Amino acid sequence: MRNLKIGLLVALCILLVFLCGIFAYGMTGHNIYRVFRGGYNDRDYVGMHLVLEKEVPIDGIGSISVSYSMNGNDVYLYEGQGDMLVIKEYNEAELNENELSTVSVNGSKLEVKGKRRSSRRIRAGFFRFGYGGGYTEVWLPASYKGELALATSSGDITSEMNLVIERDLMAASTSGEITMPDVSAGNVSLASTSGNVRIETIETDKNGTAGDINIAATSGDIEVKQLVGETNIASTSGYVNAEIITGNVQIATTSGDITVQHIDGNAVFESSSGNAKITEGSGERSVSTNSGDIMIDGADGLWMIHSTSGEVRVKGQNDNGSIETTSGDVNLEIVELSGTLDINTGSGSVNMKLLQDSAFDFSADTTSGDINTFFDEELNFSKRGNSAQGSHGQNSQGNSIRIGTTSGNVRIMKE
Repeated sequence: MRNLKIGLLVALCILLVFLCGIFAYGMTGHNIYRVFRGGYNDRDYVGMHLVLEKEVPIDGIGSISVSYSMNGNDVYLYEGQGDMLVIKEYNEAELNENELSTVSVNGSKLEVKGKRRSSRRIRAGFFRFGYGGGYTEVWLPASYKGELALATSSGDITSEMNLVIERDLMAASTSGEITMPDVSAGNVSLASTSGNVRIETIETDKNGTAGDINIAATSGDIEVKQLVGETNIASTSGYVNAEIITGNVQIATTSGDITVQHIDGNAVFESSSGNAKITEGSGERSVSTNSGDIMIDGADGLWMIHSTSGEVRVKGQNDNGSIETTSGDVNLEIVELSGTLDINTGSGSVNMKLLQDSAFDFSADTTSGDINTFFDEELNFSKRGNSAQGSHGQNSQGNSIRIGTTSGNVRIMKE
């Protein structure tokens, strides 16, 4: 009974600390309801009404900045009509004049800036205190081709229009999501701290060459269908999922998985504990994980793979490269070897499938494992059978396979 009372007391203390933290978070102006409800993704802005509307001629404007870093407004981008940029701000409360956003033009630069809201309000229901919710609509004419920068603190950034601009696009949110359809711009930079980033297509062009694409999320996921440009993607604890990437790419995650269906270009993947999977394409591949598995399926070209404790699987048409693991197994299926294949593993085994008419020089060494190949009669084995050298086929191209393992087995089979 005494242990039960102590346990209940500890649980109540933890709950009290949690509620105090939520209360403090809400009293700083953050919308607690968004945290539990997951935002306004269903556009259910109950009780919202228009508090500000501004129209600005787009003629002569080369840069537009929409910043809501002072409050948590969602930002929605729509395709406008004619040559007027229209800003509409909605809120569920009547705002004071000094709480309304400002719209200003300085030369060729137009700036929309959300104001800090000093008044506190209690919204209906528990966990709904703070400034109250709000969102801003930006109606952008399709004729606008200049620079566009969107920023908000805890709000979402959502584009309902395909963006085609000649200069740079930047979008950043602290805890909100970033969602866009097709984007064409000189360079593209998207960043969210704890929200997800979801994009259909990004195509960059900077003075006739591929521009830069930078996408970052700290704890959110990153999902894209197609990227064309020099790409850099970083996610801490979220996963990265891309369908088609054209151009060189670097992707880094801490604990999230990396999945890319097709890459035409050189790629560098790094993940601490996440898995990495590439299924198609061509170009050099450098893939490194600590405890995650690595899978390359159908990607042709040079690859360099490093894994500490994860398993490595490679299946390709025309491949060569290097693989290094500490304790993970290595499994390969190669239709045609074109160059040198180096494999080194500590306690992992090496299993490989090759076409019988492949040609290459071969060497394998293992401390305590066994070596078995479909061309044993062409090899010279050591007395203990843990070392083998020789060649298979008429190796006019100078292909070679070198395998070294400490306690793992080596097995080469014919396809």
